[in-house]
Amino acid sequence: MIGAGHAGCEAALAAARLKANTLLLSINMDSIAAMPCNSSIGGPGRGQMVREIDALGGEMAKNTDRTFLHMRMLNTSRGPAVRTLRAGIDKREYFLAMKKIVENQENLTLRQAMVVNIGKDKGLYFLETSDCYKYFAKCVILCTGTFLRGKVFWGANKIEAGRQGEVPSNKLSRNLEKLGIRFGRLNTNTPPRVDSKAIDFRGLKLQYYDDHPEMFSFEDKYDGRSQFNNHMTHIGEDGIDYIKKNLNGSFFAKLESEGPKYCPSIEEKVTRYPDKKSHLLFIQPEGRRTSEMYIHGLMTTLSEEIQAGMLKKIKGLKKAVITRPGYGVEYDYILPFQINNRLECKKLKGLFFAGQINGTTGYEEAAAQGIIAGINAGRMSQDKNGIQINREDGYIGVLIDDLVSRKITEPYRMLTSRNEFRLYHRHDNADYRMLKFLKIIGFNEKAQIIEEKYEKIHLAGKEILENNNFGQPTKESFYNKYKDILKGKYKLCTKDIDSVYINLKYREYIERQVKEIEKIKNSLDFEIPQKINYKNIKNISNEAILALEESKPDSLRQARRLQGVSPSDFLSLLCYLKMFHVKHRKK
Repeated sequence: MIGAGHAGCEAALAAARLKANTLLLSINMDSIAAMPCNSSIGGPGRGQMVREIDALGGEMAKNTDRTFLHMRMLNTSRGPAVRTLRAGIDKREYFLAMKKIVENQENLTLRQAMVVNIGKDKGLYFLETSDCYKYFAKCVILCTGTFLRGKVFWGANKIEAGRQGEVPSNKLSRNLEKLGIRFGRLNTNTPPRVDSKAIDFRGLKLQYYDDHPEMFSFEDKYDGRSQFNNHMTHIGEDGIDYIKKNLNGSFFAKLESEGPKYCPSIEEKVTRYPDKKSHLLFIQPEGRRTSEMYIHGLMTTLSEEIQAGMLKKIKGLKKAVITRPGYGVEYDYILPFQINNRLECKKLKGLFFAGQINGTTGYEEAAAQGIIAGINAGRMSQDKNGIQINREDGYIGVLIDDLVSRKITEPYRMLTSRNEFRLYHRHDNADYRMLKFLKIIGFNEKAQIIEEKYEKIHLAGKEILENNNFGQPTKESFYNKYKDILKGKYKLCTKDIDSVYINLKYREYIERQVKEIEKIKNSLDFEIPQKINYKNIKNISNEAILALEESKPDSLRQARRLQGVSPSDFLSLLCYLKMFHVKHRKK
């Protein structure tokens, strides 16, 4: 494992927990599972993914529950498809807790080293470090984050770095190119941190936490700890005008790489939305033992002097003191059509990629890829078959399918809108949806507990439907009416009762979505042989041919998601493949 960020930690732990002898190499042992940008976990799309990671035996959910400062369920006034948790994190405690878990995991060794070269010798990969030491492995996972030829920039400053104050990895990119790996460039940015002692909180609106919050891990319960409110403010017309006048010193308009569309810098916001009179900001604590505060929504690459001037235009921050200026980072990522849905390199068997190196942004997206790469590399090293989470299975499947099937031209962020099955892929049933994968990888005890839980949920729902006129009760009236059945007979907890309620209230829509998923599964599992000549397919567009030839999808599932492949192109490909398989089966 190369890299010990959120992807690397999940990958290493997943492989080691499958009893594969695992080595995790980090450039800096003091930045394991670091949170260089937003110190939070979860949110729409991402929170559901963290639940899936937890169901698969990952650590992110549990570590979030150990170290949160602020926990709240989002979108409670909306439908269950978009409800999920978001937690503000003590980022120092998160690092320390994750480091302790990694250090004490059986079958896992943690070492500080910079890998500069990867090669093969006698059927094994070797990892060569900057001090010419070599490690040998059957499988390798690259989780390099923003460190490959990383450059940090703010104002007139531009320096080589993977993160502010940390050295980049330049030789590794060049050596991977020699192996035939193709790269692109992306960028992302961070906001300034400020000293809470100089913030005027009077008059700022509070963003409250949940008094008795649900936890991210299915196995955890709230421990009663004290929580911290976030505060809301905004940058108004004075601040926007100030930014516009000082854009000449910004790098964002000069970069050839693309930044995140859904989390842009403040200078991009004021340029992209010139008529908008204000932009919402959140002031969030960074930890229990620090006075540093994070200004969410104020990502920037402007100079420190301009950042300080910008703060003077914001309510509550007029006297704020910057402890760390915001900055941007530009880095290499692999063009992800080079990997398959198991996150393995198509050209080089046993070489896996996970995290920002695949073109994503966000700790949750990285961790989701890390656990899949770790499971598959761990099982491959033991000569066992891996797992493939498909689009129909959950958010992790949507994430990976989008990466390998679509062109990534900007940092990819998970959103509920990307998931066409989001009513079924809910926050509350992630463990049920991951059940079949738990059985494949041998976590039978955990699988049995989940099976027993959902057997009770399904039986309780069935009994209520058979013996009562369900109607459309509120959650409270539902609980009061059926508590004897739910808590008495089936001994369900509050979270499980919520699942029963959702299953019954939305049963027609859920059943329809499950049927759609089954139909898709029956056609999309068709494999596409690599030797197919797409130009031989009748009634297919030139745009589709180009997209298919470049991406070389493994299955119809991937082909269906390619940009340039229309529904009619997809049907033409399906008909051709059926004839192709029949013809070659006869031979």
